[in-house]
Amino acid sequence: MMKKILLLILLFPIFLLEAEKINLNKSYRGIRFYPIREEKVESLVFYVPKMTERSDTIQEQFKYPISFFRADCKEVSECFSLLIDVSIIEDSIKSFDEIVSDSKEKDFRLTPLSLPQWKKYLRYTTEPMEILYGPGEIIGSKVIAFYYHKKYQKTYRLTINMIYTPNFPEKDWDEITNHAIAILNSVTIR
Repeated sequence: MMKKILLLILLFPIFLLEAEKINLNKSYRGIRFYPIREEKVESLVFYVPKMTERSDTIQEQFKYPISFFRADCKEVSECFSLLIDVSIIEDSIKSFDEIVSDSKEKDFRLTPLSLPQWKKYLRYTTEPMEILYGPGEIIGSKVIAFYYHKKYQKTYRLTINMIYTPNFPEKDWDEITNHAIAILNSVTIR
């Protein structure tokens, strides 16, 4: 798993160059992953796969909004599920640094990698901003991007959970990673 992550980091610029060649109609175990439908969560605008279903809720303890975008696998033996969520957390609840630190401790099975070099390939970034990548809590992989907006004094946290069993072939996983990058590249905060 660590070998895949390091390879991903090294090849990220190549993935972006190849992004124009992504097959938009390709399905990965029943899920068309390419982000084409615009969604707005408060001031954050981004694109998600067309087949995702949206649900909105409020975090129970701290009462901040969370929007979920879910596409479930359709096959039982070889599964792939996609869960994207956006949380918007005000400074009065937790600071940017506290949110990132909590995520590093709780949201990954192993210590995630911080990917500051990805910022230079994204259309929209904030300062501060953090991108984490690593194994999900149980199975699969996860990307979490944290955007801090000074004007709104809020941290926008976008999580992309890619849950799968068994593992994907390397070529498919590279394409899926391109789609996850495309989701991050579609983010703006207005």
